[in-house]
Amino acid sequence: MPQRPPFILIDHLTYYDARKTSTRFTVREEGLFVEHGRLLISGLVENIAQTCAARLGYYNLISGLPVKIGVIGAVSNLWTRRMPLIGETLETTIRVKEEVFGMTLVDAEVRVMDERIATAEMKIAIQ
Repeated sequence: MPQRPPFILIDHLTYYDARKTSTRFTVREEGLFVEHGRLLISGLVENIAQTCAARLGYYNLISGLPVKIGVIGAVSNLWTRRMPLIGETLETTIRVKEEVFGMTLVDAEVRVMDERIATAEMKIAIQ
């Protein structure tokens, strides 16, 4: 991933297959997207985007391909129940809905333990 601290919003790639990818991230106080003890909505969106980037990077790695860069093309149907607190661990899962003409459309879900705290659709343009 091209991001560097403090812009990293995933700690571990926890699952990968052709259609589903999951990551884990613990919210830290010194995070760029943290205010008043909570991760901001922009941090949730970036966490989802970085999960998409981890999927693409891992695919390229295991396929022996050069790493490609993805850019957020659109975020839609964003729903949030609450903002995660410092110390909480996010488990983010993306499911690929469609891949066509260099665009990938995913459904995303962010959970803290068994609680679903956010969902969204994200379109990623692959360069």
